[in-house]
Amino acid sequence: MKAFILLLTLAVALADDHHHHEHGTGYVVKTHDDLVRFRSVCSEQVHATPEDVEKYVKWQYPDEEKTRCYMKCVFEQFGFFDAEHGFDVHKVHEQLAAGIAVDHTDETHQKIAACADNNSQGSDACTWGYRGGMCFMRSNLQLVQHSVKV
Repeated sequence: MKAFILLLTLAVALADDHHHHEHGTGYVVKTHDDLVRFRSVCSEQVHATPEDVEKYVKWQYPDEEKTRCYMKCVFEQFGFFDAEHGFDVHKVHEQLAAGIAVDHTDETHQKIAACADNNSQGSDACTWGYRGGMCFMRSNLQLVQHSVKV
């Protein structure tokens, strides 16, 4: 998860150079300032302690309810997850590409789609979002690095 969030941060940093580009899905790529704001909102929402926040800032996301809900909240703030429909694969792909045109038929998109399951397990929204995030990190690290030209 550290790597996924780190790469997401890199994508956000790259997006700062492109300033909120809108793509075919109507998705606006978020900036680093957005990420900072989202972290603050979500830390408050889940009643994160200063110790929790320190973990999150260090990219540590233990599998516990508060952390799962924090991650879900961040994904919701980015606009690519909601508790009813799950992940929007197109929006995740566009954010990770940091404003660079994406091919939604490519391997990267397929890998992201594989992680954005339909919650057939019937998990709560926090667990669903966390599971997807952990999968992105495990499955897409090299693809994401390549897609954001790191």
